[in-house]
Amino acid sequence: MNKRIEQMIPLAFSAVEESQGLVENGAISKQYNGYIASFGASVVLSGMLMSLIYNHRNSTDQHRVRSEKDKSPLFRALFQVVKQYRNDTASQSGDLLAYYQACTDKRLLKSQIMDAAVAIKLVVRTFKLVD
Repeated sequence: MNKRIEQMIPLAFSAVEESQGLVENGAISKQYNGYIASFGASVVLSGMLMSLIYNHRNSTDQHRVRSEKDKSPLFRALFQVVKQYRNDTASQSGDLLAYYQACTDKRLLKSQIMDAAVAIKLVVRTFKLVD
């Protein structure tokens, strides 16, 4: 496992546990496991910007299919891991999409987002997954 992912795992545990709506009664919905597992493939196929736009748009009620879980708790956790890993306390960005768009070194940030997604994926799978 990559050293950066190992460093992000404790941050991911905290972010997942603190993200409101992600963990309920010590369990996580299987849908969240699917969302984070498919995020990497989405980035490879569509690019980071389009993947973030898609996930951001599908987190709002007006764009979400009724049977889908709100993705925002998961992407808030991802954003929290990235910001903490980068020791970024000064950023005014409210979400990962805005943060990515404002970043000047997108190549490095993309790599860090992907590693944070892997760390969160590993953490999510340590919880009981429920329907």
